[in-house]
Amino acid sequence: MCELLLARWPRPVPPDRVLEWADSLERHGLGGYGWGIAWREHGLVRSYRHPGLLRDDLSGRMGLRHCASTHFMIHLRRPSQLTTVALADTQPFLADDGSYAFEHNGRLDRAEELRGQFAASLHGRADSEVGFRLFGSLMESGLSADAALASVHQQLGGTANLGYLPAAGSVLAYAGAPANQMWHFRIAGAEVISTALHSADEAVFELCFPEATDRTMIAEGAIEQLVELPVGAPTQ
Repeated sequence: MCELLLARWPRPVPPDRVLEWADSLERHGLGGYGWGIAWREHGLVRSYRHPGLLRDDLSGRMGLRHCASTHFMIHLRRPSQLTTVALADTQPFLADDGSYAFEHNGRLDRAEELRGQFAASLHGRADSEVGFRLFGSLMESGLSADAALASVHQQLGGTANLGYLPAAGSVLAYAGAPANQMWHFRIAGAEVISTALHSADEAVFELCFPEATDRTMIAEGAIEQLVELPVGAPTQ
């Protein structure tokens, strides 16, 4: 029951731009059991995670003030199993070499069947981390990022909205959790993909993104990318 948010600007902006939206998603959604952010910086993906509420993590937000970037990924967590509330299970997950970040919303029904395969690289107990490690292994085997995202859902079953933020190249989102639809839109000079507060209507726009334009729901099983915006596009 998590919420995912991916955003891209044509030029670097401070993280407060995306955290304002994340605040609203947390307040109106079901998050509150951990939050995290990933961003591009100097040819790598960096991340910060906290196992509590975004709105209460003032020190973490202060530490991010100078991390301007063009690309951000946010994860607001409400786990399927409350016994997995810990820093190790907080998302986004970051590749060991900083080459990408990965996030998941939903429940991967067959994750426990593959847990043993990735035991040496797992740090927490959540099903999402198994999906993250499976995604990495599929990429290492030569699959493209979009094919690997789809394969994670196919192999692990259940429900899976997925986000992928690479150090270079297209940001991707995979829609596979019908109860929490994913939307692609533009707002405040950014191109954004967000989940929908587990609300079957379009309340996410009324409550969190009232000024959003070019709103498109991502079809179930589809993969969407954040395309490059023209240099010089407005950022406010």
